Amino acid sequence: MDTNPILSNRFIEGHLDQEKSLLTVHWFPSTYDLKVQEYKDIVLEIADLIREKRIKHWMGYSKDFAFVITPELQEWISGEFNQKLIEGGLQKMAIIIPADYIANLSVQQAVGEMEKRQQEGDYQTRYFDNPEQAEAWLMEA
Repeated sequence: MDTNPILSNRFIEGHLDQEKSLLTVHWFPSTYDLKVQEYKDIVLEIADLIREKRIKHWMGYSKDFAFVITPELQEWISGEFNQKLIEGGLQKMAIIIPADYIANLSVQQAVGEMEKRQQEGDYQTRYFDNPEQAEAWLMEA
């Protein structure tokens, strides 16, 4: 994996392994201070990167994710954001579960909304508490 982050700010750091077509994004505890528009901007940047680099696998390391995703934002994620991931060619997304229960619930609800809207042939999503297991699943044929 390249040691230089492909994405970096006070809320996330993302690394791309071109060989595996794997984007790994680490969310930081500072996400507690994240605003809705900042969150949207970050995830749209991720979606653009997935499209531009033709990334097939995304591991969201969310154990320190502290931003609470509101029901309104869940709708946006499952609609506009989800569509961008589908159009970008993402095949699999693994989410490493956040430590904070409330944030964890909001992430699961948001992904649940995305899964409801996914059609056959779209990308798969699974939750893990172990990054090695998540990467192994992402790399399965």
